Amino acid sequence: MSIKKSPTELGGFLGEELTVRKMKRRVVIKNRPKMKMGPPTAAQESVQVKFLKATKYASRQNEVPEFRALYATGITREKRSAYLVALSDYLKAPRVDEIKVIGYKGAIGDVITIEAHDDFRVERIHVAITERDGNILEEGEAIADAIDPNLWRYATTVANPRVTGSTIVATAYDRPGNEGVLEKVL
Repeated sequence: MSIKKSPTELGGFLGEELTVRKMKRRVVIKNRPKMKMGPPTAAQESVQVKFLKATKYASRQNEVPEFRALYATGITREKRSAYLVALSDYLKAPRVDEIKVIGYKGAIGDVITIEAHDDFRVERIHVAITERDGNILEEGEAIADAIDPNLWRYATTVANPRVTGSTIVATAYDRPGNEGVLEKVL
């Protein structure tokens, strides 16, 4: 039996079949998970490669004081170092939650509002508006809201006489270059 002890924790293995943990003042004994042997599956290999790239990215960010300081702003109870914030940022792509078109009537200067978030921060959002036939009418970068980091605004630069059937595509990018896309057909 192998048990590690400290004043507040208990844990270890009981033989080869059971694990022992102290959780919330209770001792929990469970069957030990079976370890699969053999070569990794394609999906497992893909995850391993992505994690390896993430660790290299986080190490590079941690080596540059300016980037380390930037990622240090994201330290939380779960992510206790700039390295872990950078690692997580690489592994999680940003997400575009909503494209609000209430102010878009097809005139120049109409504003489209995009809500997007990332576990660290969204760096930029690219907006493209296509006509019914798929031709790109216009595209450009949205501007971040000065107060809410999850809100972005795009002011149109081209008149669109046939709004119905048009498609708006918003692509959010984070610092490592991951992207999240949302498409809205009007």
